Amino acid sequence: MQKVNEVKDIQRRFNFPQGTWRAAMALLTIALLCACEPAGSAPGAADKASEPHALGIVGYNYTDRYIDQFYVNGQGGGNLDVSGQRGGGGGIVCCIGWRDGTPLPQKMRIKWVAGGCMKTLTDSDGYTFTAPLHTFKEQDVQLTGPVPKNPHYFEVHFYPDGHIEVAITEMDSDPRLKLSRAREKPTYADHCEEPKK
Repeated sequence: MQKVNEVKDIQRRFNFPQGTWRAAMALLTIALLCACEPAGSAPGAADKASEPHALGIVGYNYTDRYIDQFYVNGQGGGNLDVSGQRGGGGGIVCCIGWRDGTPLPQKMRIKWVAGGCMKTLTDSDGYTFTAPLHTFKEQDVQLTGPVPKNPHYFEVHFYPDGHIEVAITEMDSDPRLKLSRAREKPTYADHCEEPKK
């Protein structure tokens, strides 16, 4: 009975409402339980094995067409000009999550705009404009590793023959193929063909 009175005295002294006091005690208990390490493990070993990383997505476009959009497991990777001698065609886009210790190989779903056509549209106010209608492709790609100790980038390499390779790196890489940007062809047809009736 004395402990109950002491708790109530503390509640009154610090003016804690009953629900707040219980919530604070529950959070404290959870924090203490989460801080425990498995017996026999080195301090911090459990956290290190699953340390999260936010990897910048970097695309490399060795095809002969501009890629208007691409995605890695649904996360946007931006757009890619055709690569050149020194650059892959795009910048770094934030981010895809990765945890140390994730088993390999991992299947990654890559989706990208492979082309399309320009369609003339009219909005509800009668304004006529031209917009691209995208043709998307998707491909499952195996991430096989190795993964560096300090991963920072998730690279997606689009090759001319249509295959895609992915890698996790510590530094963003130079293009794997050294190609001239003069190879670029139009990504979109000038006009969409109307379906034949």
